[in-house]
Amino acid sequence: MQLTHCCKVGAGPAGLISALVLAKNGIKPRIVDRDDKFHVGSRGFGIQPRTFELFQTLGIVEDLKKLATPIPTMRAYKLPGGIEPVKTWDLYEKSEIWPDRPYANGACLSQAVLEKVIRAHLEKYGVTVELNKGLIAIEQDADVVTATIAIHRSGVPTEEREVVVAKYLIGADGAKGSCRKLLGFTFGGETRDSDGMVWGDVEIQGLTNDYWHIWGKPGQFTQVDDHAGRSIMARPLSPSGNTFGIGITGQNFDPTELAQRESVISFIRRETGRGDLEFGEFSWLSYFKPNMRMVNKFHEGRAFLVGDSAHVHSPTGGQGMNCSVQDASNLGWKLALVIKGLAPPSLLLSYTEERLPVIAQMLHATTALYTHTVAKERPLETPVKEASEGENASGWFRWRNSALEMYGINYRYSEIVLEQRDPNDLTKEDALGRAYSGYEGHGNLRAGDRAPDAPGLVAGDGTETSLFGIFKVEKHTVLVFTASGDADNVDLKSDMPDSVATHSQIFQICNEAGTAYQSDVQVLHDRDGHARGAYFAEANTTNVVIVRPDGFVGAIVRDQDGVRQYFSKIFY
Repeated sequence: MQLTHCCKVGAGPAGLISALVLAKNGIKPRIVDRDDKFHVGSRGFGIQPRTFELFQTLGIVEDLKKLATPIPTMRAYKLPGGIEPVKTWDLYEKSEIWPDRPYANGACLSQAVLEKVIRAHLEKYGVTVELNKGLIAIEQDADVVTATIAIHRSGVPTEEREVVVAKYLIGADGAKGSCRKLLGFTFGGETRDSDGMVWGDVEIQGLTNDYWHIWGKPGQFTQVDDHAGRSIMARPLSPSGNTFGIGITGQNFDPTELAQRESVISFIRRETGRGDLEFGEFSWLSYFKPNMRMVNKFHEGRAFLVGDSAHVHSPTGGQGMNCSVQDASNLGWKLALVIKGLAPPSLLLSYTEERLPVIAQMLHATTALYTHTVAKERPLETPVKEASEGENASGWFRWRNSALEMYGINYRYSEIVLEQRDPNDLTKEDALGRAYSGYEGHGNLRAGDRAPDAPGLVAGDGTETSLFGIFKVEKHTVLVFTASGDADNVDLKSDMPDSVATHSQIFQICNEAGTAYQSDVQVLHDRDGHARGAYFAEANTTNVVIVRPDGFVGAIVRDQDGVRQYFSKIFY
């Protein structure tokens, strides 16, 4: 029986991204999925700016930018009638592109399309998804994980079995999957049993694709009956065409019967008053209840959970797929080093240490947002001014928590980061309290924070790049900030073990064009000062910043002793 490095159960974004990280690190994983065909439908469609940054490091962002669309402006309509607009506003407050933030305002992209793009990139490394294979048992010892797989036919498990022996297993099979249950993980939280939701993708004639259309008001009475109210949403899936993602939500409203084509069409026409709408075929239609749950740890032995297998929450805030990608990115580079024998297995303990506080706080934020959205905002009774003319003008369905963009997620509290330049005056407990919201407006950068971008970096041959253009998911990036071409107190190359040197790249960031202080170090002229400003590099002093493969600052140190100290936390 052949031993595989890593077996992944589930082929959603979390499973595919973790596989891509390993593949780019030279490790070929196996991916199994119990379904007989790939997912369809928009499902988790919101991509936050921070996720685009990670996609750039993974080398897939250009493909995704061609397919993603801006988040539509929202428009609500007066009832009865359903035609007269009463509000027009943006779901998120618009933000600008900055030198350190090249992606702004997020975007929409069907999860099915995202998965297709990632699968195409995986195929370049000879990695494909094995469908019709469902996990039914897990055993593990000190050396391997043994996964028993049931072969499915037309979505139904058969008596045929396959046994996969792997060094590690990643469970990415979602909230209803088997990995978490077989491993015996807790899944604490709540299910809003009184609330149900219906989502789907359908062709609609009679709606403009200029807006994200909304009828109704959560928590308010409808014109039809005296039950608590509901909202109906129709989001255009592209700037052209007539396909929309629909959603039906409400407080104390459980639309189990609406997950059928004729029922949902009849309901939408009746509740919106838009009998003129013509519906085509549904490519996807699904019912579910809002769940807000998470595990109490992200791994057991050699088995790990990522994405919805470890945490689920309401769709408000657009965090689910994005947090799944960050889970996968955080775990992937560490697992690659351990599988290669370059890092101790204890490095993998930092996955739970770093991600658990982030997810717990994200879950709290999105649950509060859901509660606010479905129950507590004011009704749509009278026309108001445009959102840009007042703080409250946008009404009830605007997400104002800036943490949702995910720039603030940080690991300042992590045992594997090292901060020497600006000693932390916070206790670890205090730092844990800001794992998700971060330190926006504090005017500093510390180890554990998101590594910002910086354009205008010019190489000796005149080639221009940015930091995001040089970061790699398979390497640490060492940035040595110097005033000119010398750095007398840093002698990194000669001091690095071969394993570290092979898995890191060193760039000298100079105020002025110059020569490298050491052979094999690449010199970049910080022409516009964006890099020095973003990293708070002090003038006339050598500053060393080490960026991890997942795009977070691993260390900020002064000299080669600090560099050695940081890498001793990561490598053997």
